[in-house]
Amino acid sequence: MGFEFRQRSAGEYVEMLRRRKWFVILPTIVFFIATVWVVSNLPNMYISRSSLIIMPPTISEKVAPSLTDADLSQRVQAMKQVVLSRSSLEPMILKYDLYAEERASGVPIERVIGRMIGDVGVITETADDRKVVGFTISYRNRSPEAAQDVTAGIAQMYVAASNLESTQSAETTRQFINDRLAQAKSVLDGLEQERLNVMRANVQTLPESSHGLIAQLEGLRQREQTISKDKETLIIERGRVQESIRAMNSQMRLIEDYGERETNDAVARASRVEDTPAYGQLIQKRAEVTARLENLKTQYRDKHPEIVQAEGDIRTINDEINKLAQTTKQRAEQATQLGTRKAQMQRESLGIEKARAESQIGMINQQMANKENDLRQNAGQITLLEAKINTIPNVKVALEGVEGQYQSAKSNYDELLKKFNDAQQQVVLETNAQGETIQVVDPASLPQEPANAAKRPFLMFAGTMGGLVFGLMLAAGYESRRFLTIQNIEDARYYTGLPVLASIPPLRMEQDIQQERRAYNLRLAAGVVGSVLLIPVLVVVMQITGIFERFG
Repeated sequence: MGFEFRQRSAGEYVEMLRRRKWFVILPTIVFFIATVWVVSNLPNMYISRSSLIIMPPTISEKVAPSLTDADLSQRVQAMKQVVLSRSSLEPMILKYDLYAEERASGVPIERVIGRMIGDVGVITETADDRKVVGFTISYRNRSPEAAQDVTAGIAQMYVAASNLESTQSAETTRQFINDRLAQAKSVLDGLEQERLNVMRANVQTLPESSHGLIAQLEGLRQREQTISKDKETLIIERGRVQESIRAMNSQMRLIEDYGERETNDAVARASRVEDTPAYGQLIQKRAEVTARLENLKTQYRDKHPEIVQAEGDIRTINDEINKLAQTTKQRAEQATQLGTRKAQMQRESLGIEKARAESQIGMINQQMANKENDLRQNAGQITLLEAKINTIPNVKVALEGVEGQYQSAKSNYDELLKKFNDAQQQVVLETNAQGETIQVVDPASLPQEPANAAKRPFLMFAGTMGGLVFGLMLAAGYESRRFLTIQNIEDARYYTGLPVLASIPPLRMEQDIQQERRAYNLRLAAGVVGSVLLIPVLVVVMQITGIFERFG
């Protein structure tokens, strides 16, 4: 089950602060006095600044291209590591007697150099393309002259480092290219001598005549490829025609089966006289005459002429129906002949197309035989040409091999020679400071006023605020214990959940009150004495840690 403290009102917090006011006032006064003492005794720090810019080459790179892919602005960071190294800063510390107190107290030189690096500032200025176009060097020291001298020295170290780095880079590149150029020249001379030896050994059998034979051989090989492609085309065409013949055979079988079924169906239809239109008309006509006869019998006697005529019409219709049944066999034979003739005509048509396709296959086979004969003849001609070419000594192969190596080596030598000339020119430019350089625009300034003078009021205010925060935390620590006990009526009502009927104030005698006042005054006096004694201790701690020197 969670437990929650009663929320205090603003008035209660003010009452707490009133009770513990000396817990806040005394630390604030102690920190204020100590801060004022330390800040007032801080040494004056002077900052000297010098501006440098990166000057572009005085000669266009089209005339004298650079030997490195990185420009000077990209190498500034590497120069910073060199300039701010121990080998560069330690002589400067000894020369200008910097940080004498630290060195006299036995502080290791590495920590002294680290502090000097912290006192040196390098702020770069970039263009829109993020390229460094210049930078500002600053150094702070207790002596304005030392600050100016060190700033000027660091600026000159940047200038010297840029010149030295550019010259060394150009010289190293030139030497490297020179070594490779010598190696390439040695290889080129060896190949030249080898080519001359091959030509001298085969003066009478140089293969000048081989070019024509090689051209003919290439033509025959292309003809062989053309014939092979034509043969492949004929094979594909023959396969297509054969597939067509197989389709025709399948179609002829289907026609026979379909013709037979159609003939049988026609015979069946012809054999059934009831399905013929004539039979239907006769049956309908007989029904009409019969109906008329029945109607006449109701009106006349059997010998009446109309009745006799109707009976005669019925006999005639019956005779025609009998005749129609007798002609069924004749119709079946006609249907059989008609179906057979139709299937025969379709088979004859497909047979003509099949014969045409078989004739086409014969022509294709003849063409393939001709192509095969052409291939054999062409292969024979190729064999003859290869035999002629093989009779020529292998001087051409040897010469072409040496010539290819020679041309490759010569191309490499020419490229290295061009690079060597560029390197020579770049070395001259760097030596004469005509390449990309760093130049001092604003020399190191001599500071007239300490840089930390304007910060002292702020530092004093910050120290006082630190004391105030410490006092508030101390008062809060003491007051937090009272949260665990019931202090007033509101606490009793909140934590018990019961109504408070009455409250009895503490009953004290005058003697007890006087004793409490004396105890309070003694504690206050002890706090004041302790605070006074704490001031020098706090001053020493601030001076040892150098907290204000870092920000001042």
